[in-house]
Amino acid sequence: MGLVVVLTLFGAGMLASAGATRLDAIRRQQSLQCFWGAESALALVRHRLFNEPSYRQSPTPIVFTSGLMRADAQVVRSGDLYTVTARGSNTANRLGRRIQQEFQLQQFGYWDDFALFAGVGGGDMGQSVSIYGDVFCEGDLRMMQTAAIFECLYCKGSLNMSQSAVVHDEAYIGGTISLKNSSTIEGGSYPFSSPANPYYIVQPTVPVLDSSYYNSMPPIAAVSNSGLNFGANINLAGQTKFVQGAASLQQVKTLTSSPGGGILVVRDSFSLQQSCQIGPNVTVICGGNFEMGQSTRIGTNALVYSGTRINMKQSGIISSRAALITPGIIDMKQAAQASGFLYAGQDLDISQTITIQGLAYAKNRADLSQGVMITYNKSVLPFNFPPGIQTNDAVTMTPRKWREL
Repeated sequence: MGLVVVLTLFGAGMLASAGATRLDAIRRQQSLQCFWGAESALALVRHRLFNEPSYRQSPTPIVFTSGLMRADAQVVRSGDLYTVTARGSNTANRLGRRIQQEFQLQQFGYWDDFALFAGVGGGDMGQSVSIYGDVFCEGDLRMMQTAAIFECLYCKGSLNMSQSAVVHDEAYIGGTISLKNSSTIEGGSYPFSSPANPYYIVQPTVPVLDSSYYNSMPPIAAVSNSGLNFGANINLAGQTKFVQGAASLQQVKTLTSSPGGGILVVRDSFSLQQSCQIGPNVTVICGGNFEMGQSTRIGTNALVYSGTRINMKQSGIISSRAALITPGIIDMKQAAQASGFLYAGQDLDISQTITIQGLAYAKNRADLSQGVMITYNKSVLPFNFPPGIQTNDAVTMTPRKWREL
């Protein structure tokens, strides 16, 4: 009887120990489920912060369930610092885990390090064209005659290189690649959809132009005339002035605004003759062509909009932080220089020893030849996109301290 009692007690102890061990294993498993539930909520917030501009502006709580596991995350924003507190809990036994991580987000109006954007029409680079900065191309890109891209190429279309053309960094290509006549990609080539592509998730886009603001101005000029004398220097005095037809600023004359912010609206075309200048902080809107003659100059922070075409030739100069915008074509030739923002709603046609610092966009096609050099330079860009320019923003996200609460 004594032996039976001893064995019974021993068996009961073993059974209780096994039950406790099993219960402890279940609780550990549930605890891990809660932890990974919290991590999943944190990852979902991280994804939305990186991809959704509206969520960055007003982050809301996230809640989801999976079986007995419930996960939620709260976001507190302080400037460009986002603190995410995530929790996973078991709805049956109230077991839970909490984690917290900070994210530093920086949002750029411009895509950092990009010198040239070309749209669905693709691009042509030939005869000693050099681009110092990244290049994005939605269509096919053709490079020849020692053309060179000194940083990365992101091309959704195909790449055709010949005659010693070179990409000095990596190339991410969506279509086919053809390398001929000693052409090379020094950093290697990868599919555009490669996880190595830092812009595969949030892809750059060529901006679109909403011309409604600009288009509303020439009709006003058609019934208004400010009586300006374009044979003399003009001071807009911070006001908006109108010209009913076309206008031409005569040789060695200036168009300024003191105080800044003056706007000249010309219903038809507007031209600058030899050695004319548009001063700083002046906006010019014309319904037709905008023409720049020999040795003309556009000042700092100036904005020029043409409803049809911008022609810039013979040593014209665009100063820093200026912007040239048209839904049509930008045509630059013969030793012209530009520092700032260029946007062509159709084609960007540049040749004959042109130097551009800043950023150039061609909604359709970029045709570059004969000694063109484009260099990305953030310091010469306008502080914000000009009115009507819309694009997806560039975002960098830096994870900071992580901890379990």
